[in-house]
Amino acid sequence: MRDPFPTVSEGAISDWVGSRSFQRGRSYFKSGAILDPRLQGNTLKAWCQGSRPQPYHLWVVCGTEGIKEADCSCPVGGGGRCKHVAALLLTWSDQPDSFRAVEELDTNLERYSKSELIALVKQMVEVHPTLESLLEAVPPEDGRSSPLVDSESYRRQAELAIRTSFDDWGGTGDINIVLGSGDNFLAKSDYANAGIVYQAVAQEVFEHFEMVLDEYTGEYLYEVVNRCVQGLGTCLADGDGDTAARETALQALFAIYRSDSDYGGYAGEAAEDLILNHATDDEKRVIADWARTAMLAATGRYDSYRRQRYGGFLLALEDDHLDDDAFLEICRDSGRLDDLVDRLLTLERLDEALDEADRAQDFDLLTLAGIFGAHGYGRRLEPLVAKQIETTRIDGLVVWLKDQHEERGELAEALVLAKQLLEQRPGLVRYQDVRELSQRLGVWQVTRSELLAEWAAARQYGVLTDVYLNEGEIDLALKSVRQLERVSPYVGDRSIRVAQAAAETRPQAAVEIYQEQAEKWIEARGRKRYQEACIYLTKVRDLYRQMSQESTWTDFIAELRERHRRLRALQDELSKAGL
Repeated sequence: MRDPFPTVSEGAISDWVGSRSFQRGRSYFKSGAILDPRLQGNTLKAWCQGSRPQPYHLWVVCGTEGIKEADCSCPVGGGGRCKHVAALLLTWSDQPDSFRAVEELDTNLERYSKSELIALVKQMVEVHPTLESLLEAVPPEDGRSSPLVDSESYRRQAELAIRTSFDDWGGTGDINIVLGSGDNFLAKSDYANAGIVYQAVAQEVFEHFEMVLDEYTGEYLYEVVNRCVQGLGTCLADGDGDTAARETALQALFAIYRSDSDYGGYAGEAAEDLILNHATDDEKRVIADWARTAMLAATGRYDSYRRQRYGGFLLALEDDHLDDDAFLEICRDSGRLDDLVDRLLTLERLDEALDEADRAQDFDLLTLAGIFGAHGYGRRLEPLVAKQIETTRIDGLVVWLKDQHEERGELAEALVLAKQLLEQRPGLVRYQDVRELSQRLGVWQVTRSELLAEWAAARQYGVLTDVYLNEGEIDLALKSVRQLERVSPYVGDRSIRVAQAAAETRPQAAVEIYQEQAEKWIEARGRKRYQEACIYLTKVRDLYRQMSQESTWTDFIAELRERHRRLRALQDELSKAGL
């Protein structure tokens, strides 16, 4: 055996897994969730009973400077930063004698004869039938060069692992074994075979992605794809002289990029970057043909995202030798309107840029407005935006046009648009914008009266409350928030904010609001809700003391305790809060 696993402090464990996982791991440790703990050299191994019926397998390796690496088979256990690893380390820290020492795996296996190993493998396959597929694609052996492997055998392994992932993550270990074969080839600098393995795994993931996509397996399988991308990137970066390896890696990376485009994930961007960073000029020309074919084939009704993505990739691949006309053609074919208009404006072809903008949808036009502004042509686009906002409710276009007028000092025009925004979505921030412009024009008092009367007539008491609070009108805020409580169940935190604002000048009104809030939390039942009630009751007590009405407080809290005498948890929380 190597040196035994050293003592690990709780601080080191918390630093490794994070404070939240550490606290949750402590609960697992105390409940005895760690099963069959083992010490194998400088590695801790165990099973941990988590929230699923099947326990998770986990291990931790220690180096000279502390915890070196770890892993857990739970959905978030990659890298070993989970609560289950925390529980394992806490078990070692507190109960090291519970770990039985076991030999290193290689040492143990070397003691067996060939016939014994065959019998052992048969027994393992009988217990875990999915292991039989591993015999079709034996991992590389150290010290030996390998012929090109059969990609289909690795695809079958990956498919089986993915399909069995339905059963409480039972198959995730198998897919890690397949990926481990690729990692082993990579460690031997056998880039061709490593690429074949990573390509096979990625192909099967996307082939079955819709079948297994959910909150847990979807996230996990994207991690699998990203491992494939990283491995293929190493094949591409380090395998300069290996033509077959580079061809496999490039084909696999582009296939991942293309499949990822269909699912809107994040693995494709990494694949795209690796191709752009490591492909030669000749290889980029080949890949550009693939991208152009894929772009032109994306003609479906809902394919605009994919066309634009392929177009952007194509522009990056051919960036060094594209002339302006070829650049514009790709932009038009892919629907990359922002790049198209930006290049047209760079070429000072303003009329063409305006024609393209005239055909833009609302959100696209908002993006183009920024581009026109950056080129100094914002004013030339204003008539198109003004026309568009007559029929759209896209706030961003109205804001952009308002800002254009305001920057030029055209305050009357800006105020009209600010009022339009406020009418579309009444709120304090927009009210403040109207107030500032109106004050600068000297028409604020008239404008304010009109707005408040309009909101009062429409019973928009929420915005009225916000405005009154902002302007220090405490009595009006108290009135409007009470009106809001009568007409709407969605008061939000307005009552509390009004009470806080009223505490100094209208303490009795604040007391009434806090009492009502406390009663609501009590009626909701539950210890945490009682704790919330105590927060408000504490404010009630402090306000009664502020008003020199301690006897009133004493009577109130006595009556409340008596009325809820059967709620033992509430009585307990009241006592804890000193109430």
